Amino acid sequence: MKHFMEPKSVALIGVSRQTGEYAFNILKNLLDYGYQGRIYPINPNASEIFGVKTYHGIAEVTENIDLAVISLPRSLVPSLVKKCAQKGIQSITIVTQGLADASDEKGKQLQKQIEIVKRNKIRILGPNTFGTANAFTNFSSSFVKLRMERLPIGVICQTGIFLINSPHMKLIGKGIDLGNACDIDFADSLEYFEQDEQTKVIALHIEGMRDGRRFLEAAKRFTLKKPLIAMKTGNGDYAARAAQSHTGSLIGSDEVWNSAFKQSGVMRVGDTEELGDAVKAFCTLPPVKGRKVGVISFTGGFGIVAMDACQKFNLKLPEPSQSTINQLGKISPSWLRIGNPADIWPGMMIGRTYMNGLTSSLEAFLADDKIDAVLFIGGALSHRFSANLCHLCEELAEAHPYKPFVCYLYGAYYQEAKDRLEKSSKTMVFPSVERAIRTLSHLADYSEFRSSF
Repeated sequence: MKHFMEPKSVALIGVSRQTGEYAFNILKNLLDYGYQGRIYPINPNASEIFGVKTYHGIAEVTENIDLAVISLPRSLVPSLVKKCAQKGIQSITIVTQGLADASDEKGKQLQKQIEIVKRNKIRILGPNTFGTANAFTNFSSSFVKLRMERLPIGVICQTGIFLINSPHMKLIGKGIDLGNACDIDFADSLEYFEQDEQTKVIALHIEGMRDGRRFLEAAKRFTLKKPLIAMKTGNGDYAARAAQSHTGSLIGSDEVWNSAFKQSGVMRVGDTEELGDAVKAFCTLPPVKGRKVGVISFTGGFGIVAMDACQKFNLKLPEPSQSTINQLGKISPSWLRIGNPADIWPGMMIGRTYMNGLTSSLEAFLADDKIDAVLFIGGALSHRFSANLCHLCEELAEAHPYKPFVCYLYGAYYQEAKDRLEKSSKTMVFPSVERAIRTLSHLADYSEFRSSF
């Protein structure tokens, strides 16, 4: 797997001479990333491309090659794979589409030919793949230019779109697009990331797979060390048929997948939004000790929303400790019952000491041993107020590094406050109460799984 993720030399078979935004040129991408390994472009119609010497065929390259990337019409692929094997190349990425994912029989026959060749102790990623991405080595075999950053986030997917920026997962550290997965599969990829010290959390996109048993064995080992978050698609009848056509994978029933994920400690999410929230949480927030959440809110109405969300996602709202109740009682009117969720706006209005009341309340909840995580619900109501609010939240997250502290903010200055707070990498800001609670539930689920061993 290191040849696919950390190659020191790569042959690009079928590299184009085209330039420009829509050229989708792997060579140009590698040069722009600053990849420091050796590159051997293969193109019989050129002597050099972008100043890099080219070769008419793979046999002309005399040096050892870690990885070959094939991006040529499907009819040529089996013979090219054979030539790579004869050259002694043990790792091959096949970008080409139209094999097992094709609707005609010819594509499936071509893929069978590839699978016969690969028995010669070579490994193949794809076909129909964006390849791999590794920000730590400035490498990607994708023909699409990726925005990578050295983050502890790994992605294993069956469509390259998960390696491209989306509103919910903008950047990745390392990624593998399995494509048709004729050889390299989820289990191989998990085994690599299990040993990879640069990766802290893995996001999976699964349409289907051939060897579910091996995946479960790998997943069980992985989740004892690191969180594994999966989005399984192709669940309905129509979507399942489309997914099977897309990658040629075996799909399986949704009930079987749910059971398998639960047994192996894999956290299942329903969409890209939830996937992005969960991945970011495991990179940003400390582990949660239990399922007890404390909610501090500017408004009683959103406190009720939080109660509904906690019930939905199996989190608890414990009564605060007596010392916390006493602390909030000092800043609250006598007619206000203090509990959890805690509506602190009436207390903040007393004497107009907004920040003092907020500080006391949040400090009390974060210090309370009966509370495992804290959700703050507040308004980003003005530029000055939002700046003070952010400063306070940054200080509190820094002062309580062992307790997850997240926010739901609303108001005209929401985005400004979110951008500032999340730069600290100590807390998270959500656009809804339910998303915040749902994310905390994933932290709690994983902690429960780990503590069961």
